[in-house]
Amino acid sequence: MISQERVRAAIHFKGPDRIPHYLPDGKENDIEWLWIPKPAPVQDWKNEGDIDTMIDCWGTKFYRMKGGVIGRGEVLDPAIRDIRRQADYVIPDLHRADLFKEAAARVAATRQSTNPKYCLGVMPCGSLNEGTHNLMTLEAMFVAYYESPDDLKAFVGRLAAKQKESIRLLHELGCDGVMSYDDWGLQNRLMVKPEMIEEFFMPHYRANWAYAHSLGMDVWLHSCGYIIDLLPALAEAGLNVIQQDQQENMGVENLAAKVGGRLAFWCPVDIQKTMIEGSLDDIRNYAKRLITTLGAFNGGYISMAYSTPKDVNHTPEKLAAMCEAFRRWEKLPRKGS
Repeated sequence: MISQERVRAAIHFKGPDRIPHYLPDGKENDIEWLWIPKPAPVQDWKNEGDIDTMIDCWGTKFYRMKGGVIGRGEVLDPAIRDIRRQADYVIPDLHRADLFKEAAARVAATRQSTNPKYCLGVMPCGSLNEGTHNLMTLEAMFVAYYESPDDLKAFVGRLAAKQKESIRLLHELGCDGVMSYDDWGLQNRLMVKPEMIEEFFMPHYRANWAYAHSLGMDVWLHSCGYIIDLLPALAEAGLNVIQQDQQENMGVENLAAKVGGRLAFWCPVDIQKTMIEGSLDDIRNYAKRLITTLGAFNGGYISMAYSTPKDVNHTPEKLAAMCEAFRRWEKLPRKGS
């Protein structure tokens, strides 16, 4: 199989010759992961006494501890201070043609290679839940569910319309799949009631994911935390691949029992537990367990590593052990084998 075929076979449970890989070990991978750059921030990071601040292209001001280098910090001053005035907020242009040039070149290059890869495009406007609470703060969003539901729904709908445009542009680019980001879980439960997710977000997921499918594209979603109770609804809504960086808080076997054969998984070894506390053998055995449990449905599992391992204290030795194990046990088991 070429890489593009292998990933599709894993996603759709059609018997890939091995699990597909996306690993930082210098060997060939199966996925071309395409991130469209954002417009320049309104204000780049600068020091303000004990904190550093930044204003992103959306207009939200973030802060982090002085000299901090991890992530973009926490919201200090939201772009939308009153959701009742959301109609006045102008969403930035994330779809400028110049922002897509590098991704277009990478798609063209892999299509012309002897082993074309599966091209996965991250939507420039790729977050409905996180995108909203980064613009108004999470606390204000929780209040808006109850006090300003119509305004909140209207703004989420505006973001969803932009997301649909992202899907169209990534299709025109030649992507095989589209990816978005919405963390829905805390450590041991969902962030909000499933009924709220259904009312405020699921109609947009269904519509946009159906649109992606109509264009021949697969749908991928990153969502961390305890989300096992949400996964069946996501699968029914049209999700193809769930990308999770943690699984131990839900249980690998529980995930397979819940949606194995319905959702494919793109996961590293659990980044919070085994990759931190486990031995090298623990990591190798966990990698094998992911393959034989989540990937036991004539497909269903794709390997990966956390994209910024230093940020989560993954040592080079542990990272190497994980990658080696995924390559060693890459031959996919069939259900019941």
